[in-house]
Amino acid sequence: MATEEQEQPPPTLYHVPRTISSPIYQLLLELHAVDCPVRVETLSFADLKTKEHLQRNPMGTSPTYCDGPLKIWESGAVLQYLLEQHDPFNKYHPARRTPKRAVYLHIQQYILATVYPFVATLYLHTLRPKDQQDAEYVKSATHKWKTLLAPTLESFVEGPFFLGRLVMAIDFLVAKPLTNAESMGLLRDFPKLYKIYQCIESLPSYSVAYRAPPSVTDCAECRSLLLLPNKD
Repeated sequence: MATEEQEQPPPTLYHVPRTISSPIYQLLLELHAVDCPVRVETLSFADLKTKEHLQRNPMGTSPTYCDGPLKIWESGAVLQYLLEQHDPFNKYHPARRTPKRAVYLHIQQYILATVYPFVATLYLHTLRPKDQQDAEYVKSATHKWKTLLAPTLESFVEGPFFLGRLVMAIDFLVAKPLTNAESMGLLRDFPKLYKIYQCIESLPSYSVAYRAPPSVTDCAECRSLLLLPNKD
């Protein structure tokens, strides 16, 4: 007879490629936590509205993380919980009660609450046929990105990455909206942001998490930065 422990499904991240779950999946890959212990189940957008998924997440969104009775779906909560579970030596997030912790959390919230939804909305709008787009909205949103959101985001960058010389979870997180900005031709005016995007996109884990073609980026600087040991 199977034991209760054997019947319990493994911790599972439900993921839709190219949504905000992609940076979370990419981080799990970098932490070597995929398959053991975290299973990643890839869904389609249609799967999000099925009865089965709505029982996990009544919002019908991605990501969703389930571990036994635990069900969480807000991306910031999923990200932080998984980091606390699988990054015990704080390679990708600052330890509590350290000066960088508040800055890290502030940038994370700015990305998730302000930058990501703004860029995602603009990006999806620009995928419409030209005659179905609101030209005034595209113009004003592009202006806001160029004059407020992107400069503010770039002002947080303290070195090659947001918190200096070491890549952190927020650098992976920001790659999602920066991917959309790059697709719209709105990224390269911001060299610090573009460099972070290049570095994250150059990793093989990006191709897996985003279901994107392998990177063609050949940047020696990115390779050297991503190999720096965390001595903080």
